[in-house]
Amino acid sequence: MKLMIQPLAENAFYHGLKPKGGGRIAIRGRMEGEDIIFEVEDNGVGFDTGKLLDDRKHVGIRNIRGRLKAMVNGTLEIESKIGVGTKVLIKIPKEVEP
Repeated sequence: MKLMIQPLAENAFYHGLKPKGGGRIAIRGRMEGEDIIFEVEDNGVGFDTGKLLDDRKHVGIRNIRGRLKAMVNGTLEIESKIGVGTKVLIKIPKEVEP
């Protein structure tokens, strides 16, 4: 999992906080119902999530989504507001079939 969370934290720094001149990144984990949830959230510049539809420009996100699905049937969701920040949620079922 650290290889999935690390690039998200790196993205938060380089694309969210660096252009703003600083800010905060929070990494959290919790259990919710039948899922394990990991969050990477920043208070950076935010972005238009509609631009994520072009996978050619967002290879890292595409790779993480693919690995999550293939390895643990997990999902990745991104919420962002321009000028407010970005939150990435990784959901993994507690019970993973071998």
